Amino acid sequence: MSSEYEYNVSKILTEKTRKLNELQNSNKSSAYEKEFLKMEIETLESLYDNYNMGLNYFRRAKGGRNGLRELRDKD
Repeated sequence: MSSEYEYNVSKILTEKTRKLNELQNSNKSSAYEKEFLKMEIETLESLYDNYNMGLNYFRRAKGGRNGLRELRDKD
């Protein structure tokens, strides 16, 4: 299961990767266009990875906080 954010970032990432592949196979593309797309792809991958790492941390922290609240309520 993925969030709307993950879905949209992966969709844009797929589009950019497809476009880069097309440019690499084309003789009419400039080196600037290719490098710019590579930079965009790296940025999108970083956004996706950072979101997942942050979300995993949040889920673990949330579960830990719930356990602490239950202990405090029992006192």
